[in-house]
Amino acid sequence: MGSEDKFRINLQELFEDYAWQRFSARRNIISRIFSRRSKYYIDIRWGFIEFKHETTRFEERPDAVDNTPAQVSVSGESGAREKPKISRDVVLYKSDYENKTPLNQEYTFSSTRQTTNSTTVEFQESYTKGGECNIEISVPGDLVTVGAGLSGELSVTKTESETFETTTSWTVDTKVGVKRGHRAEAQVHVSERNSVADFEVKTTMKITDGKELPIAIRRLSDDKVVHVVVVPDLLDVFYDLVQKNQNVTKSEYIDKSRKTPRKRHNVILYTRGTCKSISWKNQHVEVHSERIASYSCSDDDSLKGED
Repeated sequence: MGSEDKFRINLQELFEDYAWQRFSARRNIISRIFSRRSKYYIDIRWGFIEFKHETTRFEERPDAVDNTPAQVSVSGESGAREKPKISRDVVLYKSDYENKTPLNQEYTFSSTRQTTNSTTVEFQESYTKGGECNIEISVPGDLVTVGAGLSGELSVTKTESETFETTTSWTVDTKVGVKRGHRAEAQVHVSERNSVADFEVKTTMKITDGKELPIAIRRLSDDKVVHVVVVPDLLDVFYDLVQKNQNVTKSEYIDKSRKTPRKRHNVILYTRGTCKSISWKNQHVEVHSERIASYSCSDDDSLKGED
């Protein structure tokens, strides 16, 4: 989906436009002419608005998921081994051993390597507050705790996309047995899992019970407040969007925090996008061995004679 197809609501601009219209409406024609908006800035007290996020959909695309079962494979002769049934195997480290002695030998196979786990969130429909976004996405644990080493909540602040990354260390310290007259290759494998999921987050906005939202118009030259617009109900600001846009809805509730209860409205915004994850798991060791072509039983006898 191209950037021109993406839909975003800029809450900062929406509230600023509303406050400026209210400010201008109370002034006479002469005052409006000389009141250039560029001479003022608008101070929105976001702390009076509560944001509640609920992930209403998180669905993996079946054709974009690699499932890697947990299994460990340690093989002997290369011709006799069974290939592990995994979707994508990555070799992190390998080491070669050659045993030309008349006795079976045991070698130490040890290493530490790292992989990067990542989860990238991309938005198609969302809202912003000026130059940032504040959306929380609940992701199933098997995708995030394994995929990016994070908890089940992703707090996204960037407006287009954001990537969360962690590193995982893989350590192996084991013994590799090599028969006499054989060479062996020991490999550390981990399984890679890729997934793409579509999500939807329902964000409910409300003015804190018992409060009204103040928006101050300040003069840039001296920072003086020249007017305060008070918003008692969010629907006053969002009315046109609620009528025209399916991503913006309202719900009515009764604020009982005052002596006289009053009807108010929540505003509900919907954020949609994709979550792409790359994760690594199921470390396992494979040992492949084969006989040294140049090795023969006479080598054993000659070595015994030297003893």
